[in-house]
Amino acid sequence: LCQLPGWSVRPDGSIVVATGNDDAPGLYRCTPYNSYGTAGESRPTRVLLKDPPAFTVRPKEEYFQEVGRELVIPCAAHGDPPPTITWLKVGSVGKSSAQVDGNSSLVLHPLIKEQHGVWECTATNQVASVTTATSVHVLGTSPHAVTNVSVLPLLLAANISWEPGFDGGYFQRFSVWYTPLARHPPRAHHDWVSLSVPAGAQHLLVENLQPDTGYQFSVLAQNKLGSGPFSQIVTSVPRGKKSSPKHPRCTQNLARFPSPLCSCRSH
Repeated sequence: LCQLPGWSVRPDGSIVVATGNDDAPGLYRCTPYNSYGTAGESRPTRVLLKDPPAFTVRPKEEYFQEVGRELVIPCAAHGDPPPTITWLKVGSVGKSSAQVDGNSSLVLHPLIKEQHGVWECTATNQVASVTTATSVHVLGTSPHAVTNVSVLPLLLAANISWEPGFDGGYFQRFSVWYTPLARHPPRAHHDWVSLSVPAGAQHLLVENLQPDTGYQFSVLAQNKLGSGPFSQIVTSVPRGKKSSPKHPRCTQNLARFPSPLCSCRSH
């Protein structure tokens, strides 16, 4: 056996076949022995060579479709034994509303905003599992929430930056919302100030903040169809010495914003 490439025998008598090939299938018997001889051969064991799954049809890298329409994404694979095909949306919580037809294609009908994102097709049999992925872009919706909101504390100011979410197929604008943390017993609502962000920008400098005061920041995206969800709230404390209160610049409007249940702290 040791003369076959990739084959070896362990000290405990096990055979290791590093790479399965046409030499592997067949009947095998094990004969234990020591200085006194042997008690005979073991019962025969049959080794079968099975094929892991391999995709015969892969989805495209990305798909674009209008909300409310039907989107069918193909995926197929072969193997021995034949593999099972499953679909899963990356990052989804709970069971997906997607359906799979008789050809193992993903069927999204009617297509909804929440189905936007990365989908994975996985082929599984007794030998192995293989996965391929595609991105679904749902057009004709309000924007998705921005991600990775970062707050850099500065001297009596803070620089807010973020990564835009999908725009829903339309031009989107952003606004930064902020409010000082209440020092008194919690109130039902805080007064939030919104600042418009110049078109195309992914950051905004908020000035004239009070020192030694915690602030909460959130970012909102809007397009022609409406507003997306607010981003995650980030808390930060600007640097600087105490000074007389000043009004923030570029204030667009004053709004009522629900008090957050939790927040993330940025240093």
